[in-house]
Amino acid sequence: MDWKYKHFHQERVFPAARDLVTEAARTFMAESLGWQVTETPEGFTAQGYSFSHRAIANLHIQSAAGGASSESGTRVAVELLVERAGWRGFMLFDVGGYYNIQVRKWLDGIQWSLHQKLTGTRDESTNPLVVAENKPAACIFNGCLVFIVVTFALYLVVTFISAVVGLLTGNLFLVGRGSLTIHGIWARILSALILVFGAFLAWRIKKKQ
Repeated sequence: MDWKYKHFHQERVFPAARDLVTEAARTFMAESLGWQVTETPEGFTAQGYSFSHRAIANLHIQSAAGGASSESGTRVAVELLVERAGWRGFMLFDVGGYYNIQVRKWLDGIQWSLHQKLTGTRDESTNPLVVAENKPAACIFNGCLVFIVVTFALYLVVTFISAVVGLLTGNLFLVGRGSLTIHGIWARILSALILVFGAFLAWRIKKKQ
């Protein structure tokens, strides 16, 4: 398991030449997202922030040709690496599939940017990112996501403080669906295990940096 990055991967075939798709993808990532783009032999790498977490998107772009007409064109494979540690907390898993949804929107955005280049129009109102921001459901979802992340972060802080108190006093209070209080030597042992596990996570994150 990669303790520094959470990995996501999606790909799509676009019915256009590789040069056009590459330019459309580069334009979308740089202008619509505002991410820094660096060229690579396979395509390019874009770096920025997504939901307060630093992220790196590796786009591999290659010509696709197959027997079926739907397979001809250019294949864009997006490999997204999101740092687990962010100011909103530590991400163990993708809550609500947020980042998978974002990658799918990026692929939609590349299609939108490609359409703009082929038709010569610049209609920002049809940009998938703009459309998503205008949806009340998206605002509600993001609000719920923030609430979940903040709640989880507070739970970790409370657990850490309880472990420190338990190690010093021998009285460990664990908050949960059914709160539990442990006394004596077992409270100190469990408190020590919690603190050691927390230190291990911090060490792994720092080691990966």
